[in-house]
Amino acid sequence: MEGYIERHGFRLIRYPFKDDRMTPARIAELQVNVAYARSRGVRVILDNHTYRWDAPAKAIAFWTGFARKFPDDGSVLLDLVNEPRGFNDPVLTNDWDQWLRDSNLIIAGLRANGIRHPILLEYPQWSATFRFKKREGPNKACESAGCAIDRGGGLKDPLGLTFINGHRYFDKGSSGTSKDCTTTVSGFATFADHLRERGLKGYITESALGSHYGVKGSCAAVAVEAIAALRANSDVLLGITWWGGGRIWPESYLFKIDPPKAARFTAPTSTYVKQLTGR
Repeated sequence: MEGYIERHGFRLIRYPFKDDRMTPARIAELQVNVAYARSRGVRVILDNHTYRWDAPAKAIAFWTGFARKFPDDGSVLLDLVNEPRGFNDPVLTNDWDQWLRDSNLIIAGLRANGIRHPILLEYPQWSATFRFKKREGPNKACESAGCAIDRGGGLKDPLGLTFINGHRYFDKGSSGTSKDCTTTVSGFATFADHLRERGLKGYITESALGSHYGVKGSCAAVAVEAIAALRANSDVLLGITWWGGGRIWPESYLFKIDPPKAARFTAPTSTYVKQLTGR
């Protein structure tokens, strides 16, 4: 993490992992990195990047044990599961309604177990910011997180430390599979409005505009608008982690923030990173 913090100036880092791969050695390595980030005033999001929606009891058991290995002073945030899917309750068959019910059960269980870390909550349909609210009519089943929250009594965290966690790419379909942008408006301001209406706050933990090698012309306008929208709505949009950092990515990855591996410690900070970090 040192390069991202000391050389590039990132102040929030998301660490994706798969729960079944977190051996004692990997946990120990992560604890060292988290401690280093914490010593520099940089917060770390621990992201269970499995896409798998577990039963509340299983999620509570995993996160209770895992979270206790890290400080609970606000320097470490828990991203419960990346872009969850696999909602399969045979009785409560609406995915959104199950998501809200289970989320509140998980939050309650973690707090009852003494877990005080901030919680970042993703939602069905890829956690897309533009899918947070769909304006479903009163006779239509919920098809969005906003609808489920409105009809289901809201998110309930006795500590008030649960935040909505959204993703947004700017290519066709917001798929994150093309360098070409098809919009000039990020939608971050609208997402912020939807959170504000409900007394919620949130983070954006996946978004991308380019790579170490530059930003395509089709993305230039939305890049400026997105960063301006984040600044203008910082009362409810509390942070963003730009996608594509880490030495494991191949050089060909379209959103790779890092310079080529051979120059990782010597290359100057790219224009792209300077833009993302507001420099």
